[in-house]
Amino acid sequence: MFRFCKILALSLVVIFSACSDEGKAPAQSKTDEAAIISPATGDVKNTFQIDVADTKEKLLRGLMGRTSMDENYGLLFDIDLAPKDDEIAFWMKDTLIPLDMLFMDENGVVFFVHKNAQPNDVTPIRPPKRPRAVLEINAGQVDKYGIDVGDQMKADLFGNK
Repeated sequence: MFRFCKILALSLVVIFSACSDEGKAPAQSKTDEAAIISPATGDVKNTFQIDVADTKEKLLRGLMGRTSMDENYGLLFDIDLAPKDDEIAFWMKDTLIPLDMLFMDENGVVFFVHKNAQPNDVTPIRPPKRPRAVLEINAGQVDKYGIDVGDQMKADLFGNK
């Protein structure tokens, strides 16, 4: 009986280890450097190191579970992965850090800004039209860098670098 319990305990450890994310290499993300510029002056307001959510899985997971994010870092969502007839809305379920969100058109032009989205808030954040991409950055950075509607992101996703 002791041997059976020992084998069962060892099997459970193996099963739970296989189901855990600990020890796994993180999924490789496409990374890029993106600049937010003022179209009126051409001045760079800020440059961000970004990961690109370029699979449906990454699109759905977003920044859920992250407890922190480096300054000048962001996650860029490639909305073209979602079916064209899907309504686009974001929420903060299981997201543990406050975020600013920039909604951009096909040219990388910001047309909607949502500031200071709060952790775990399940209220939908809906832009007025379907975006081509959405950038999530740390809350407060929109104000810190003076980012506003009409600014443009230069990034590989938009083919405008």
